[in-house]
Parts: sequence; structure tokens; C-alpha cells
Amino acid sequence: MVIGLAPHLTFAQPVTFRDAVRNTTSIATESLIPLLFAAALAYFIWGIANFIRSADNPDDRERGKQQIFWGIIALTVMVGYFALTSVFTNSLFNSNAALPQLFDNQ
Repeated sequence: MVIGLAPHLTFAQPVTFRDAVRNTTSIATESLIPLLFAAALAYFIWGIANFIRSADNPDDRERGKQQIFWGIIALTVMVGYFALTSVFTNSLFNSNAALPQLFDNQ
């Protein structure tokens, strides 16, 4: 985690609080959150597959239910992060939140 922050700390020293918040949220929003979102989605889908595959074994079905439950919890936390980031940036900085984009149209 510290190595990932090194370029931001050495080359782009934040001058204002706004710059520091933008740098921190850009690290999380552009790299960490999409990776965690993909992992949570994969875990959720794997839980569905285990639930369906083990229709005759109640212990494995329970394990699949637990994977589905925790996958939904993780996905809800990720969506909640995007919502809180959006509210925070819109209310304090009057700008749009940085959501992951497939293509950069700049």
C-alpha cells in the first residue's frame, strides 16, 4: 500500500486539502475499488455456482448460501463507497465523483 502511494507523495505534493483528497480518492477509485468489486462479484457468482452444484448436499448448500450472502454484503459496501464519495465530492467540492470509466474521452 505504501509503495502504491509513493508517486503521489514524492512527485505530486498536494498544495491544498482539495488536492490531497483528490489524490487519495483517485488512488482508491481508479485502482483498488474496481479490483475489490470484481473480486466480490466473482465470489458472489462462485457462491451461486456452489449452491446450484450441491443441490443434494445440505452442508455444501449452506456454504453456498454463506458465499452468496457475503458476496452481496461486499457488493453493497462497494456501491455504498461510490455513493458516499459522490455525496462528499458534490457537497464539499462541487464536482463529480470519479467513477471508473472504460474509455477516457478527453
